[in-house]
Amino acid sequence: MKLAALLLGVEDAAVDPPHGVVGCPSCGRIQELPRSAGHGTVHCLRCDHPLERTAGRASAAALACALTTFVLLFPANLLPLLRVSILGVVNRSVIASGVAGIWHQGWPAVAGVVGLEIVVLPFLRFGLLSAVLIAVRAGLRAAWIGPAFRISEALDQWAMMDVFLFGCAVGYSRVAPFLPITIGAGGWCVIAAALLTLVTRASLERRAIWRAIRPDAAFPPATALACASCDLVVANAQAGTRCPRCRARLFGHRPLATMRALAMTLAAFVCYPIAYVYPMEYSERLGVPHGYTIMTGVFKLLDAGLWFFAIVIFVASVMIPLLKLFVLSWCGLSIHAASSRRLRSKTALTRLTREIGRWSHIDVFTVAVFLPLMHLPDYLRVVVGRGLPAFLAVVVLTMIAADLFDSRTLWITDDR
Repeated sequence: MKLAALLLGVEDAAVDPPHGVVGCPSCGRIQELPRSAGHGTVHCLRCDHPLERTAGRASAAALACALTTFVLLFPANLLPLLRVSILGVVNRSVIASGVAGIWHQGWPAVAGVVGLEIVVLPFLRFGLLSAVLIAVRAGLRAAWIGPAFRISEALDQWAMMDVFLFGCAVGYSRVAPFLPITIGAGGWCVIAAALLTLVTRASLERRAIWRAIRPDAAFPPATALACASCDLVVANAQAGTRCPRCRARLFGHRPLATMRALAMTLAAFVCYPIAYVYPMEYSERLGVPHGYTIMTGVFKLLDAGLWFFAIVIFVASVMIPLLKLFVLSWCGLSIHAASSRRLRSKTALTRLTREIGRWSHIDVFTVAVFLPLMHLPDYLRVVVGRGLPAFLAVVVLTMIAADLFDSRTLWITDDR
């Protein structure tokens, strides 16, 4: 009965204490959230970062969606995903089939990353998020809630069930015109879980959850800094210690963040030409390999009349990686040059880079879906090409660089 009451919205007011003073995670500006914000979006006064969104957000909806997603992940991983018939031979796949296939073809690191993103981390993300939302709505004040919510938020961009769905859709569209293919029970669970992932993200207001875990500061200290994870404002003297709300390390600016982000970006630049010159996959028919680079795949989709998927792949696999490399390089060099120009634009671009970087995985997941289905001994099989691990390295390295990059460092010149 208690869980049912929580899901139905009883005690909802406990999740939204009064507003207070917060620090902007993008520029570090300490400011007070207006108490009369109503239902809308509150933006940072300096960099225009959205500090709080209330319109369309509800903790009860977020809890229901997160918990349902977590439950759906079990049948999504255990039941058949897709089934295809090739010359009378029926091939079935589950989510882990593509991971196992990549591993057996001699790419264990690639298989490990893909397995984490579509199997392990979705369970961890939605398990932690569900536990936190239940605890918050029950009024608990346990020490684990803050760190658990911080970890679940950090995992949001790495738990890629929604991106995996697009990879499945592209793989399905490539096979369906030529071979009879059906969606299994696990596939329908993947669709439901992926859509609920998007709804969870849209309905969750992180600011309200953080305030429920521990209220924001009522008044800023004379010299203050803000936690980069939960935006709690504390005295400057606490720099280097743990945040009392989320247990993250407190810094005005993360030490060596720019250097580490640029190092990851440089490594991504090294992998970039390999990713686009070498094939992502080979389709072997009667022992004769036919290689497909990223652009070859785009042209094949165009030839098949699948314009929407061709545009999606081109944007996700070509334009977004280029944008990330450009933005990270530009912002990193701007910090090195102590430039104070276009700070708002740079901050907005770093935020955009972090939010869209995950969608470049679509091409990788398409191969993972395709690989276990297109297999017929001595006649047909799909082989991972050298372009795939290089491309995955570009995507993952730029995502790590975006995570490491501290956009507050851009505003140091403005603070002087």
